[in-house]
This record gives sequence, structure tokens and C-alpha cells, in this order.
Amino acid sequence: MAGAEFDAAVRWAVFQVCLEKGLPPSVEQLMAELGKPRDAVEASLDRLDAARHLKLVPGTRRILMAFPFSGIATPYRVALDDGRQYCANCAWDALAFHPMLRRPIRVRSYCYHCAASVEFGVRDGQVDGSPAPPVVYLGLPAAVWWRDIVTTCANTMLFFASSQHLQEWRSSQPGAIGQELSLETVLRLSEPIYATKLERDYSRPSREKLIETFRELNLTGEFWKI
Repeated sequence: MAGAEFDAAVRWAVFQVCLEKGLPPSVEQLMAELGKPRDAVEASLDRLDAARHLKLVPGTRRILMAFPFSGIATPYRVALDDGRQYCANCAWDALAFHPMLRRPIRVRSYCYHCAASVEFGVRDGQVDGSPAPPVVYLGLPAAVWWRDIVTTCANTMLFFASSQHLQEWRSSQPGAIGQELSLETVLRLSEPIYATKLERDYSRPSREKLIETFRELNLTGEFWKI
């Protein structure tokens, strides 16, 4: 199996295990699943990390993130109607489960400002109605998201219980430069990245495609330049 073909097989196996078990596989699980030696699997994981398909725990070949799946407990919980539950890496990834799976999801999380419960469902591309819906806050400009994707996901892609809660938090954070997005906007933003994520021949969208998506959603200005 050639390098690119093998990497596709490893990536697909990772996501299938995440989908079934809720956690990413170990190197040993992938070795057994694919019938390949450790050095081949570890080299493939390194390449997948470099290509931004997943994120390894620094200094190891343990999978920390297989976007949108998290390998550790987080405050971003996603439930399916068949009882399966997952941890997402961030607020954006929690929403991204819907375009990836094309099935109803239930998101349970917390307001970053006050820890109030944030809970909503998504079905057929629509978010459950609410008089004061939660919002997503992206704290860092798009151009720097991947400089440290662990910090970006863990600390800067957040839920707030409402726009008011975000504004209250911002009043105590004079240096905050991020942007508020509706849940619906984040769902649409997720489409080009996640809609085909579970396909074996998945490839990340090009820079040009992402710029086009930003423009279609009226996400303009310095914050959205990549």
C-alpha cells in the first residue's frame, strides 16, 4: 500500500473507531486493524498530524484530537439519538458533528462566562429555537488558529449562554479581539471542512474554498484573512 493510500486508510480507521467507541484508537489498535508494523503506523500518524487531519499529544503518537472528536474529556458533549456520546474539542467542533454525521445531535456544554448550562439540538441543519440562543465566540484570528491548535480549541472557541453573557464577559476583557457567531453561522462554516470527513478519500478544503466560504457568510476583515 503506497504512502498516500496507507495514510488514507489510517485516517479512515481512526475516524471509524472514534465514531464507534467515542475515543481515538491507540497505535497498537491501528497495527492490529491494518496488519502493519509499528514504525509504519507511527510514521503515518506523524504525516496525518502534519497535514492537520489530527493532533497528537506532543512527544507521543497518542491521538489527542481527530477533529471533531476529542481524545480527552471536555466541556463540549455531543449526544446522538441512538445513545452514543462524544466529547468535541471546542464549541465549533461540537456543532460540526451535525454536518459530518447528517443526523440529529444534542449539544450539552457550559457558558464560558458563568458556567450556566448551554444545551440545544440540531436537526436537518436547524437549531432548536430559543428566545436567547447561545452564541459561539472565536477568540483568535483565522490566520493563527493552527499555530497552536490545542490552545485555540481549548481556550478560544467557546460557548456563551447568550450575546448578553458574551458582552458581560467582554467588559472584563478589554483586549478581547474575537468575534461572535450564531450557531447557524458556525454550522454553515463547518460544511466544507466536515461534510465529507467520514469518507475514505476525504481531503481538507483548499485555502481558496475556505476564503469563498468566509465571503459567502459575510465573514470579512482582518480577522478572517488566511
